Amino acid sequence: MNTDDKLFSLLSQEPGTGVSVLDRDARLLYINDEAIRMFFGDETTSADIVGKDLHEMGFPDEWIKERLDLIREIERTGQEILLRTIWHGLQQFSWMRSLCDDNDAPFRVLVVTRRVSAGAEAERLLLESEMPVIQSEVTGLGELKELTRRELEVLALIGQGLTAKEIAELMHRSVKTVENHRIALGAKLKKSNKVELALMARAAGLKVEDSDRQRVR
Repeated sequence: MNTDDKLFSLLSQEPGTGVSVLDRDARLLYINDEAIRMFFGDETTSADIVGKDLHEMGFPDEWIKERLDLIREIERTGQEILLRTIWHGLQQFSWMRSLCDDNDAPFRVLVVTRRVSAGAEAERLLLESEMPVIQSEVTGLGELKELTRRELEVLALIGQGLTAKEIAELMHRSVKTVENHRIALGAKLKKSNKVELALMARAAGLKVEDSDRQRVR
């Protein structure tokens, strides 16, 4: 067993770690159970999706294009990348790297994905990564999809622990306006208090700039 095979085997068995392998056309060659749960839910099995490309698996066109572009770049440069995405309303980090050491071998890309809430671990990943960090411009907001752009901004700041007064100052709005946004957030998300809203924001790793990213369902 070579080094790549050993790494692949270890990662596939690590709790909370999704592992998949794609070819240059984003056709799925392998996926472990954790990655299936992250991207498809509990009712899907590997037999349902292995051998299919991203279109056939039902991913949105914008999401597919972004990932195909990344795969092409990895094939061209051999560079590993770290991709931050919000998917199903949860923040995910995906490490993407080529599995090909032999120029004659078919190109394959290994994708290792973990869900990481906002906090010290996520910040460390972004700040200390030795590989380029790509912020996905396509988001799957899950339960947050019905929020307006302004509501997403307010929710992101609530997740950062800011008070209504601090949010109002940052957004150049009145405290009353911010409170109205918070009430609207609670009603839309069916959360009764600010703590529950903050937990949702942190699970999504929500940042103010995420409100400008393209939404897909």
